[in-house]
Amino acid sequence: MTKGARMLHERTRKVLALALAAILAFGLFGTAGCTEDGEGDGGEATEGDVEIIKIGVQTALTGPLPDYGEAAKRGAELALEDFGTFEMDGKTYQVELVVLDDKAEPAESAVVAQTMVDEGVVGVIGSLTTGATLSAIPIYAENRIPQISGSVTGPKANAEGVDTFYRTCWSDAIQGEALAAWALELDAKKVVLMDDNGAYAVGLADVAEAALKAEGVETLRQNCQSGDKDLSAQVANVKEFGPDAIIFTGYHPEAGLMRKQMLEAGLADVIFMGGDGIKSAELIAQTGGVENAEGIYATFGGFPEDQQPGYEAFAAKYEEKYGDAVGPYAQNNYDAFGALIAAIKAAGSTDTEDIIAALRELEYEGVTGTFSFASEADGAVSVGDIVVAGLTPSNVPRYVVEGGEFVAVK
Repeated sequence: MTKGARMLHERTRKVLALALAAILAFGLFGTAGCTEDGEGDGGEATEGDVEIIKIGVQTALTGPLPDYGEAAKRGAELALEDFGTFEMDGKTYQVELVVLDDKAEPAESAVVAQTMVDEGVVGVIGSLTTGATLSAIPIYAENRIPQISGSVTGPKANAEGVDTFYRTCWSDAIQGEALAAWALELDAKKVVLMDDNGAYAVGLADVAEAALKAEGVETLRQNCQSGDKDLSAQVANVKEFGPDAIIFTGYHPEAGLMRKQMLEAGLADVIFMGGDGIKSAELIAQTGGVENAEGIYATFGGFPEDQQPGYEAFAAKYEEKYGDAVGPYAQNNYDAFGALIAAIKAAGSTDTEDIIAALRELEYEGVTGTFSFASEADGAVSVGDIVVAGLTPSNVPRYVVEGGEFVAVK
């Protein structure tokens, strides 16, 4: 072979190799990016014999409540490991999580909800807070996408009776009465109720205040704003009123500040109480330290952990994966994901209308217990509320800060 022939042969070999590589790359790309009919549309997709569906996790990973938001995300991630691949009608389905941060802000929540719609999710776990959820609900309802929250306790979330919103935690119609009952047991005759002007805090305070007034308790209403750095004016009003207890219905950043400034003002004898919004390990530092946090009381929107049949195994799995103790409402979000998958399987369909219909009929056995969802309003229960045996104010769990951590009150 001449020198020229060898050069031509070498060039030909290289061209063929490059062409073969391009063909293989295109084939791999086409397989991964196409749906059943061969068009990539961002909704359901197939990978071989597996059909991909999307489930949204709308939570707050930044903003004032990242500890709650991270726990919600982790609960969904653990559920994805356990329920994210399933068989239905001879086909294998695999869930892809779409996790978006609404910062617990109503305006941001509406943007996130529309993004979830555009992503083609078949359901959403979230949002984290009542205020954010109120902005998202109309968007999900209009687009007929089921939404299950593991932490939204505000009664306003389903006050309009939409059939797309569900919750795996307890409504504040129950928790507010429980806070009032606890204050009465502590012999409080004068009580300050303080909210942060948010939907969750105002709703919880309204319920607790009504229950206290019905028992002849004298009350004073105070409020602040999320993100406030000085509550001295409110502290002065509390001091003038001279209460036996204060029920703070907002979240832990402002609750910690209020407790700190009350102690600085000489109000150490005033009982400090709150709902699930203050039951966070972050509260301890926000009060100024362990000593300042000692004796703070909090309720929570679900059965105590020792009454949740699957909690022990869930807690072990959570701690093994993340190296932390279970965060607030993580197990409720785990159950929200599990219930959504159960509804899809019961419907035998990934059509959102079929899933919504299945949720109304579902009975689900999860970490927190066996529950269903209310399909119609009945007194204090609204459409989408969790329905579980023994759900009464007397069963709302109670916690107190001892030695720098919340412990159950027996």
